[in-house]
Amino acid sequence: MSSDNTSHDRLVSIEMALAHLQNDVQQMHEVLLSLQQELRVTHRQVGTLEGKLLAMEAPLDPERPVDEKPPHY
Repeated sequence: MSSDNTSHDRLVSIEMALAHLQNDVQQMHEVLLSLQQELRVTHRQVGTLEGKLLAMEAPLDPERPVDEKPPHY
């Protein structure tokens, strides 16, 4: 009878540990999905900023180099 009780207690303990682990995995999954969404947004923002930076670096007049000194020098 004692070994039945011990086996039952062990089984209950294992089931409780499994339930906690399943909960932890679910929480980590939700965090991962949230971080994935944040990464997508950040990636789009970097792309937008990169486009703006390239537009700012492009010369307005293609005939005139960007590093050309002004005429009064």
